[in-house]
Amino acid sequence: MTIKVAYLTFDDGPAKNTKKILAILEQYKIKGTFFVIGNKSPYGIRMYRRIKKLGHRIGNHTYTHNFSTIYSTKGAFFADFYRMERYLQRVAGIKTRLVRFPGGSNTRLGIARGGVKTIRSIKAELKSKGYLYLDWNIDSHDSNLPRPAPGQMIQKVLHESKFNKNCIILFHDFSDNTLLALPAIIRGLKRQGFRFGVLSTHSFNYQMPEGK
Repeated sequence: MTIKVAYLTFDDGPAKNTKKILAILEQYKIKGTFFVIGNKSPYGIRMYRRIKKLGHRIGNHTYTHNFSTIYSTKGAFFADFYRMERYLQRVAGIKTRLVRFPGGSNTRLGIARGGVKTIRSIKAELKSKGYLYLDWNIDSHDSNLPRPAPGQMIQKVLHESKFNKNCIILFHDFSDNTLLALPAIIRGLKRQGFRFGVLSTHSFNYQMPEGK
């Protein structure tokens, strides 16, 4: 029997809906993977700690998520990246080897800002330092403009999941429609025979090919 695993991932938090997303995951007894950015607010600090306490996985999504800055040079990227790493360690005692590039590892905006060589050099240094970057093979499109309706998100994710035995699904903490779509997506994935996992240095991974 083929084992099918879905990895629910949430980018750009802690954001306004992080607490509610955690409640949904807790309701369904599922662990997720959160790629977080810098949030100095008391709420943000509570959310880093709550994500950790509830047993979810955390990845570094850079501190500022500012494409113009972080992709300008390799040095600029790592200054921002290590700022996030230090911040997570200080406020929540979190040390992670997981990385997600803002916009994905083949981001057109990043390439336009710093060039292909800069992106490649960042990837090479991450690897040499023992970090692992992870993209996604299903995009819920919850960050697209105009925002898709919850039903459109549900249909897209559950259609594409039929063609993958391992699904890394991209959501965003700030999306109101993700809150509405997530329970139905979870139930639909369960009906398709998926179990749920968290990303790690040993889990299934997907890295976008250059130029896709």
